[in-house]
Amino acid sequence: MTKSKWLNYSSFSKNSVVAALDIGSSKICCLIAQSDKSGNISIIGAGFQESKGFISGVITDMNALENSIRNCVASAEKMASVRIKKIIVGFSSENIKIENLNIEIDLKGAVVSQGDLNKAYNYLSEKHNIGNRSILHVIPFQYSIDGNKGVKSPLGMFGDKLGVEISIISAGSNTIKNLENVVKQCDLEIENIVYTPYAIGVSLLSEEEKELGVALIDIGSTLSSVSIFYNSSILYSKVIPLGGNMVTNDISRIFSLSLSNAERIKIINGQLIEELENSLSTIEVGSLGEENESIEITRRDLISVIKPRIYEIVNNINKYIKDSNYNNIISNRVVITGGVSQMDGIIDFASKVFEKKARVAKPRTIKALPENMKSPSFSAVSSLINYSIINNNDIILNLSNKNGKSLSIYAYLQKFKNWVVENF
Repeated sequence: MTKSKWLNYSSFSKNSVVAALDIGSSKICCLIAQSDKSGNISIIGAGFQESKGFISGVITDMNALENSIRNCVASAEKMASVRIKKIIVGFSSENIKIENLNIEIDLKGAVVSQGDLNKAYNYLSEKHNIGNRSILHVIPFQYSIDGNKGVKSPLGMFGDKLGVEISIISAGSNTIKNLENVVKQCDLEIENIVYTPYAIGVSLLSEEEKELGVALIDIGSTLSSVSIFYNSSILYSKVIPLGGNMVTNDISRIFSLSLSNAERIKIINGQLIEELENSLSTIEVGSLGEENESIEITRRDLISVIKPRIYEIVNNINKYIKDSNYNNIISNRVVITGGVSQMDGIIDFASKVFEKKARVAKPRTIKALPENMKSPSFSAVSSLINYSIINNNDIILNLSNKNGKSLSIYAYLQKFKNWVVENF
């Protein structure tokens, strides 16, 4: 595919320093990366803070979230000894929507006529009204010539009809406006808002997985997502209100522990496979509300609490995969990331539920990435950095027009139409 002004060029081609911010329910992370003359990148600044004022993709307290972002970015800036002005923001929410649209254009000779394009796009804009939503990504899936699908680039090919299949990822406009506003209050300018599961898939999945078909599962603290990639593009994505915090809450409630102690036990001792020789071994932890007193929990009892919740999360995700109509294109592969993916036994457990081979995806190696950010818990923020330097098929990168107003579906499709005209 010929490069054009609508393709995702590396941010490093414009700036030697790029900053990424991942806003989650449990933590906010910031990475600042720098490129050298050879194009090699390295992390020069990193920071993360407890997330406050943001739950399950919804801002609940603007001031609290602003303070969390400010503190996080300040930590990264201090480490990097630079002051950043623009930032790439990763975002996920239940109201994210992905639509797969088909466009067919009648070809006249070897040239795409403006009239045929107008007819196709006018029909598409009338047929698919996106309403009060903001578009985050427009991604070509495949082209077809005279009904023959699977064409990667129709450049130089002859035919009577050119078909284009695209995926459009959008979010509620008010949700995006609130996000833009809180970041602006932190004296930062948003360079791009990226749907986090998409960035993770682009960054962490292998080219073969994305080409042959794979389900990417990201299990966060309050939200989990499943995204299906095929033919090197994203076809389906769903965010559900289930996450690792459910496990933490269960441990806290059943064993009468503080949430912080329950979270620590989950991270350090959480597992899904009961080893007979260790099942009766105990874990000592401070009791809730009692100073200098502790209780003992057997590993078997801990597993009995963790396992049903993990099954609930994974089984619900599996139902969405089966109901997506794309289950048959997944080539026997699921990839898991996020904090819960670090739990011992998760691969075998997930493989049985999904009835597919599973693997855990960790952040791709970036030079000077802090050791404590190399775990799957930090896959999102490192993927945002990788996303910014990878040439991919995302056509639309800017969320707003010159007046700062979110563009409509028709305006984006007009841009896409112009892109087709320039390249074909």
